[in-house]
Amino acid sequence: MVKIIELDGVKFSLDVRPGNVRGKSDKDSFVLVKHHAFLDFYDKVKERSNPKDIMEIGMFEGGSMVYFDKLFKPTKLVGLDLRAAPIEPLEDYCEDKDHIKTYYGRSQDKEGTLQAARENFPTGIDLVVDDASHLYAQTRATFEMLFPLVRTGGTYIIEDWAWSHTPNNQNKRVPWWKQKAMTNLIFELTVLAGSYPVIANMEITRELVSITKGPGTLPATGLDLSDRLRKKKMKAI
Repeated sequence: MVKIIELDGVKFSLDVRPGNVRGKSDKDSFVLVKHHAFLDFYDKVKERSNPKDIMEIGMFEGGSMVYFDKLFKPTKLVGLDLRAAPIEPLEDYCEDKDHIKTYYGRSQDKEGTLQAARENFPTGIDLVVDDASHLYAQTRATFEMLFPLVRTGGTYIIEDWAWSHTPNNQNKRVPWWKQKAMTNLIFELTVLAGSYPVIANMEITRELVSITKGPGTLPATGLDLSDRLRKKKMKAI
């Protein structure tokens, strides 16, 4: 079911249907692949930290970029996506907005992501939202690249981490059956939080995991923290 909401004069279609039937953004309404639990969470982010330098990885139909612009009224908003073709309604929206920058044809785990972050946020980022591949290896690599750039007290959000545990994904015929569950990354982040002050707080819901940056730094080994597991090897799931 598609629900229509409006924020600051812009209409959004909350469309979480399967991708093959999901709608597309147009000049009258932007598609937002989120239900109300996501939006409620981002309201909380605004209340507690009011981020102004924001980076989104994975723009889909551009709805979340516009939503974040309306909700947070950022100083700088940068979005990247793997797709090569520009999202025309988003580009039309951005035409007179110098604070928004979009990049296309960039895989989230490649050097271009880090390059875009450094070019646009030389003094740090307040909020990173990873809503891209939802695959373990790519999401992990992106975290290791971008989390060090998040300011102390800033927020790093990984959306849709629990997909591998849903009934629809317990079928060997799904294309991503052999992919590691994103839960492996949640385990690694938990070990990191317990080992170093670089993570001040973690909040996990069914929809997302939110990591608050602490005053420490990411270790040179990144999320490879096997030495912190008392010599017990963690089995991937």
